Amino acid sequence: MIALYALVAAVHASAPMTLVPRTSTAKRMSTVVSTKGAPITTAEFVAAILDCEHYPMSASYMGVKALLECRTLEKRSDGYTVVYQRTGGNALVGSRHYVIAIKVTEQSDTRARIEWDLVTHAGGGSTPFVGPYAATLNAQEDPVYTPFNTGSWLYDKAAGSVTYSAQSDPGGTVPGWLVSQDAVMAFPLELLKVKWGVTP
Repeated sequence: MIALYALVAAVHASAPMTLVPRTSTAKRMSTVVSTKGAPITTAEFVAAILDCEHYPMSASYMGVKALLECRTLEKRSDGYTVVYQRTGGNALVGSRHYVIAIKVTEQSDTRARIEWDLVTHAGGGSTPFVGPYAATLNAQEDPVYTPFNTGSWLYDKAAGSVTYSAQSDPGGTVPGWLVSQDAVMAFPLELLKVKWGVTP
């Protein structure tokens, strides 16, 4: 009876959530990095990607921190881990923030794929956000809301490679075509280096 109650409570704990459709003209970027024989199991890889509280905050590009804040908002009963992230900024480029839903879509002894999508929220700017995690977004005064952000991690243990792919619209006054490959890849490359000593 206790287990049944816990299951019902978990199902009702997750607020309704919709994801931003994967239709965008935003530039797609990806990189493939060799693991160089690092003994990483797929379970360890998945655990590291989902453990956003321990992401390195040391990555930067041209003096701008790739990540200032990252925290889990909810581990949902539908298999998604919902995460809030806030990027760095400077005098020319403002900080960005967003809420993404991350899910393991493939996992075996030799391969693991983790995908994420932006969670839909209405509002922003001078209008308060509305949506399942709006309170977190509304608590921030300065960052620009990122209108589109999707991507994936793919670890192929047999091939000894990690592929990181992302497609993002920074929003605000920064046109998507100005988003560089080096800026987007700063964080994933730092994560691989810090977690497993893997560098390009």
